[in-house]
Amino acid sequence: APSPEQQEDDVVVFEQRLLTIGEAYVYKVPKLRQAVGHRAEDWGLASPSMTARLELVGAGDVLEIRIFDKDKESSTPAVARCPVRCGAGAPSVDSIVDPVVDSSRYFVLRCEDARKRHAYVGVGFRERDTAYDFKATIADFKAKCDREILAAQAAKEREKRAADGALAGETAADVEEAFEDLSLKAPIKIKAPGGGQPSSRPAAAKTVPYDSGPITKLAPPPPKGGARPAKSAVEQPPPSATEKDTTTSAPPAPPGDDDDFGDFESA
Repeated sequence: APSPEQQEDDVVVFEQRLLTIGEAYVYKVPKLRQAVGHRAEDWGLASPSMTARLELVGAGDVLEIRIFDKDKESSTPAVARCPVRCGAGAPSVDSIVDPVVDSSRYFVLRCEDARKRHAYVGVGFRERDTAYDFKATIADFKAKCDREILAAQAAKEREKRAADGALAGETAADVEEAFEDLSLKAPIKIKAPGGGQPSSRPAAAKTVPYDSGPITKLAPPPPKGGARPAKSAVEQPPPSATEKDTTTSAPPAPPGDDDDFGDFESA
């Protein structure tokens, strides 16, 4: 396991703690029976083997996931370590930190001891945000290592080009010109074709074809006097000859006193 400060070929490598997760759950992972992948539902999620604390530590091109027992002191050594190597020729990250197929909060870690022996351990989180931080930290570290690899390759190519150019009579300026930065330098003005003058012709209105269905005539607004038009604006079809009028008119009022309060007075 890497120490906080390593000395290899006069190169000092420092560790950097990238993420600390205060609560995680550790499970025993059964043997993989399907080629699709691991399933967290087979682990017995209700009874984890241990409640742990995780630390993600980067050193050089290795990201190490350290699993600690949460119930013990912080000075206690890690229970297990999962090194994720991101250098050139390293195995894929998914083969070291493998997400399960039935959840976004559980992973299978390929842990390794000092003798390079391997063991697979299941790790799960209560919240999806914690699982996202876990995955994003690993992805960011991998992207950083990839950029460093590309930069090292470009430096070697430049050195090789300089050495070959010296034999061919090229100067250092010629070599630097081949690796000239071609990115745009601000500020830059780009002119549109035609002088960039706006057109005097108005733009045509964009029509969108659609099926509006039958058109219904709306009634006109009432006049200022407040009376509504006698005839409806929506013309009704005439009744057929065979259709009978089922509307009965109200009977005429009987003759007599039209006083509405007569019955109450007589009572």
